[in-house]
Amino acid sequence: MATIANTYKTFNVVGAKLDVEDIIYSISPTSVPFTSSIGSSKATQTLHQWQSEELAAPVANAKVEGADAGASSIDQTTMHTNHTQIFDKVVQTSGTAEAAEQYGRSSEIQRAIAMKGKEILRDIEHSFVGALQAGTAGNASTARQLTSAQNQIDSSTTNTAGSNRTFTETLLLDVLQKVYAAGGEPNQVQVTPSHSLVVAGFAASSGRNRDFSTGTKITNAVNIYVSPFGEISFLVNRFMAANTCLVLDTEYWSRAVLRPMATTTLALVGDSQKRQMLTEQTLVCQAPKASGLISALTA
Repeated sequence: MATIANTYKTFNVVGAKLDVEDIIYSISPTSVPFTSSIGSSKATQTLHQWQSEELAAPVANAKVEGADAGASSIDQTTMHTNHTQIFDKVVQTSGTAEAAEQYGRSSEIQRAIAMKGKEILRDIEHSFVGALQAGTAGNASTARQLTSAQNQIDSSTTNTAGSNRTFTETLLLDVLQKVYAAGGEPNQVQVTPSHSLVVAGFAASSGRNRDFSTGTKITNAVNIYVSPFGEISFLVNRFMAANTCLVLDTEYWSRAVLRPMATTTLALVGDSQKRQMLTEQTLVCQAPKASGLISALTA
């Protein structure tokens, strides 16, 4: 149909208001499963230390009536250490950017602070389980680094290989058995997103009982796994190192905080505002044999 002549249309409008939603959307994941699963404690030095001990293995124990008490045995504790790591983010905005109005926020610098705070949480999770850091004391030119979880677990409760192999239920049961034999009682397994698909297939084995929902819902996930060595939950962790799986007793993990998260206003430099967000902390594995590790896995 022809348009009526001289009709004023949106194409002719000068000075039309922008149609911008007054909200900012973000898809970036902010959940940190490992950090959220463990406790917290206080550090007082950059080298944080703690001790563990183990009972002697059971032996045949029978004494002759009236025998002398004999010699005592010395039970030494084991000292463990980890270095604190400084995590920081800096935000800076011009005075004009802070004064001008924007959609989706009332303050540009406050928006940036909120974003950087979430980024630090992700960085901490990455250092704990994703970076496979060996840990270093640092020096005047090298930053201190904490030792990641995978490198704090005792070698006796791990399963590794010379080259990468497929993640299997057999590997999981092997590590669960090793941890149980050492005295641990794991309650959680953390896997990468790709390995969670492998776990979902555990229930497909013949003769396996599975609890299905009724109705039209299809369930293809394993959240709780009951093994001969106890019941454990599975958590998917986006930030896990690609070739690893952690078998955890979360009771024996914590993060020791030397400096809690704080936002500091830095000196004014010209026409701008500058803030530094900073925290210093480390990761504590209180009992290295209470958890297990499966490594050298295909992604």
